[in-house]
Amino acid sequence: MRAVFFDVGGTLVHIDHARVARAVREVLGRELAVDDFAAAEYAGRAAMEAFIAGHPSSTDAHRWDANFRGMLDALGVSGDAFQRVVPALVAAHRQRHLWSVVPPGTVEALDALIAAGWYVGCVSNADGKVDRLLDDLGLLGRLRFVIDSGVVGIEKPDPRIFAMAVERAGIPAEQTYYVGDIYAIDVIGARNAGLVPVLLDPLGRYAGLGCRTTPGVPRFCRDLVSLRDAA
Repeated sequence: MRAVFFDVGGTLVHIDHARVARAVREVLGRELAVDDFAAAEYAGRAAMEAFIAGHPSSTDAHRWDANFRGMLDALGVSGDAFQRVVPALVAAHRQRHLWSVVPPGTVEALDALIAAGWYVGCVSNADGKVDRLLDDLGLLGRLRFVIDSGVVGIEKPDPRIFAMAVERAGIPAEQTYYVGDIYAIDVIGARNAGLVPVLLDPLGRYAGLGCRTTPGVPRFCRDLVSLRDAA
């Protein structure tokens, strides 16, 4: 294995749970425990996958609602309450991208991965501006390339967007990991393009899905660096 391509939202960069909780508090006067969001995100991902199964031609923009609806429903915000919160979430996202938290240790882990000789790139379903987000968060300079679906006009799980990354890197697909957080988008898409998928599983709930899992990007990078060092 020679290369690692990463997803962005939910993988390299996570939702700012505190800002989501603040929006709920301001609209509903209800307090959400930030510590509960990690488990609730599994519900959000499940809701998104169910939506994709029922709407296979849907775009990433349409999946946004399913993701947040599932996540907030797991936190007790559903139905009319959810609809009341949506405008506040949209406004918060426009003010500053809601996916704006880089997990501790991510930057150092990427640096160690690159220093160990791995080729590192990014493939993201985004709005054409993900490079700016990554730059603002100090990650862009650590990536050899960024392929943004909003720029190229193809979204995951379409294998063609992964093929673009493989061509850009000049490294065979079978020698490349793809790390993402949504099984139906990241694992299926990467696998259909010949890459080796890795699914983020911070709470260890995806063991039966038949693919490699990892608690997070820092841990996965450390594992790859350790294997290189051992060799």
